[in-house]
Amino acid sequence: MFRITPGLFLLGSGIYLPSSVTFIVRSFCWCRTLRFGTSQNDNARDRGCRDDDRSGGGISPLASFAERPRRCSFRLTRPAMERKRFRVMACPLTTCGGKPLSMVPSRTQGYDAIVVGAGLSGATLAYRLAKRDLRVLVLERGDFLRLPPWRAGDPIGIHVRSAPARSSAVGGPTKFYGAAMYRMRESDFRAIRHEAGESPAWPITYNDLEPYYCEAEELYRVHGSTEEDPTEPPHSVSYPYPPLPHAPMVSELVDRLRNSGTAVSPMPRALDYGPGGKCVLCSTCDAYYCRLDAKMDADVAALRPALRSGRVDLVTQARCLRILTNENGTKTTGVLMERDGKQETVHANVVAVCAGLGPSAALLLDSRTSRHPAGLGNSTGCVGRYYGGHDTGMVFPLLSFTGSLPPMHTKTFSINTYYNGAPDWPYPMGVIQAAGQVPFWQDEVVPWWKKAPARLVGKRSIFCFFSTEALPTRESGFVFDGERIVGMRPPVRNLNTFKRFRLLAIDLFKRAGYQVVAPHHRSLWHRVGTVRFGMDPETSVLDPNCKVHEIDGLYVVDASVLPSPGAVGTALTIAALALRVGDAITGLSRPLSN
Repeated sequence: MFRITPGLFLLGSGIYLPSSVTFIVRSFCWCRTLRFGTSQNDNARDRGCRDDDRSGGGISPLASFAERPRRCSFRLTRPAMERKRFRVMACPLTTCGGKPLSMVPSRTQGYDAIVVGAGLSGATLAYRLAKRDLRVLVLERGDFLRLPPWRAGDPIGIHVRSAPARSSAVGGPTKFYGAAMYRMRESDFRAIRHEAGESPAWPITYNDLEPYYCEAEELYRVHGSTEEDPTEPPHSVSYPYPPLPHAPMVSELVDRLRNSGTAVSPMPRALDYGPGGKCVLCSTCDAYYCRLDAKMDADVAALRPALRSGRVDLVTQARCLRILTNENGTKTTGVLMERDGKQETVHANVVAVCAGLGPSAALLLDSRTSRHPAGLGNSTGCVGRYYGGHDTGMVFPLLSFTGSLPPMHTKTFSINTYYNGAPDWPYPMGVIQAAGQVPFWQDEVVPWWKKAPARLVGKRSIFCFFSTEALPTRESGFVFDGERIVGMRPPVRNLNTFKRFRLLAIDLFKRAGYQVVAPHHRSLWHRVGTVRFGMDPETSVLDPNCKVHEIDGLYVVDASVLPSPGAVGTALTIAALALRVGDAITGLSRPLSN
């Protein structure tokens, strides 16, 4: 899932619009608001582009805590911690039709593990731990999305901007994601030189994660192919489901790209499509909530099976205030949480923080003690640092000049040939891929005078985007004012690589016979880092098993642990890491390869 940031059609934004379609735009807006052709001032504009952080999830990771003062450090004595025994509140798990699917049972006994967050990593980890016969409590600060059931004739999807409580819900941002599930490439696990610096090596290799990629693809019902992507890494097991079919107009575009010499790959997608499946490949998928539960999000694919096991309890609308440790600060003992204005202590030998980029790091900092005055895992000052993401731009190949395209499922193809570079460029570039039919022009923050040209282009084109890696550094990440987080310092962007990749994307579609609109707009998607894992405690918060270096029983697994973002989507990698961490917690992890 992602958010299309406003400002696609800014004054002087440098939109590439051929003269053959200029007359269409003239009928909707002032021509002077658009710049035609490729600007000679690309470099100056790139240097001056804003560094506002627009994530693939469409919701700022700082939204819930950026302006929140840090709580004062305190410690609970053992009598205070044991004063109350926590009892789980019953909470119905409902289907899209509103009928009860199961009830979360009440427990009075303790838990083996507490998982903070019911998003992609938290739900997947809870599923794994339940399979390993652990008793698990999942704390989620949001609630189930309670949206009207689907009725015949209604759109199947509900757009992210129309949904309540979208920033925090059971399933997290995956309730609205595009369900693209890529494996990171083998090169992403190694140190790679880029134009503006080096992308760091991971503490594990692709081979270490490969078995978990296979399991995650099975769990999330990923449709894909290993045959047509020149950058696809080795698979010990083929994709569990075949690639999705293209809509007729998308199929024609793919054929024309291939006939012009461009290698086009099917996009791996996590959908319940096929015989007996719920997915109908509608046009309201990417950035939409699916009312058929056909999108394999974290709630549908992982959390519901975990709850049905009877070994997982879920408490919604519960805030984890801090992580508790023993007196010498070497082991976690549980969490302090708040629900309905009441604070409760829950004990467990394992705590896994899966709150997402931003909140996970903030929870470690909020849990400071006299033994860990800078925050848990922050003795070397790494929490909140090494922030990276995908530097993303947009291209719109026009398929029609005379009218709007029909509703169709468009998110089925990608171009990965230039992932590791191009013949005239020695540095990695990235991926070009299709998005869904997203009505970005309807966003309330788009001024009325920009809506007409945005709608015109959006209705007549296939929305595609291209992504390059924005590099994490020691300096990128949280900006503090005392103990308050007041912002994020952006990662290092490969400006010339981005510029060349944009022109290359335009050229590929033009060679296939399409006119192209390509705004000079960029945003940061699929953000990673701030609690990264690594071998060296001086440069990382977690060890290779995602355990905090100096504290036993305390784990973090979500986007914040990734040392680098690569250029493909990170969702499958996060799910695979969660499965691997589940094995580490239960003592079943495989030894690291050399």
